[in-house]
Amino acid sequence: MIGFNYCINCGFKLNVDDNFCPNCGVKVGEDNSEVIMDDDFFLKYKIKIENLKEEYDLKVSKAIELIKKEFDPSEISYNDFISTLNNSNNIFYNNVEVALDITELSSNPSVKIKNELDNKINTLNEIIDKLEDFIDELIIHIAEGSEKEVKNLTKELDDLIDSVKDY
Repeated sequence: MIGFNYCINCGFKLNVDDNFCPNCGVKVGEDNSEVIMDDDFFLKYKIKIENLKEEYDLKVSKAIELIKKEFDPSEISYNDFISTLNNSNNIFYNNVEVALDITELSSNPSVKIKNELDNKINTLNEIIDKLEDFIDELIIHIAEGSEKEVKNLTKELDDLIDSVKDY
């Protein structure tokens, strides 16, 4: 049986025995065969992304519930926290949309596509992790009555959002 890979540079269909791409001349690396042979490549990423969306939505709901429980809507802290969550939502869902677009628009998986999808998923996980830290600090704040740590964490979440925007 003859297997096929695709060139990571131009996407040209390669024979397994090819050492160089006949189309663009790039040396064929071992990474090609690892990624391309997976028929469910894009489906696996779509499922990961959908699972991250569900996890994120649950955490945002929990954070909003805690904010509403502890802070009055007229307080500056309330508005700051909600604003941070809104910014987080924008960045998170922008990255989700880009990742899903990659899975929909790409016809052949390549190392470059895999790396980009992995980067997007890492970014989504970082946002979820910071959101989890934020929720933990809100819970501690409610128990102890300390607002300083929650504000510090809000700043960290804002910094993460800004760094993702810059990326």
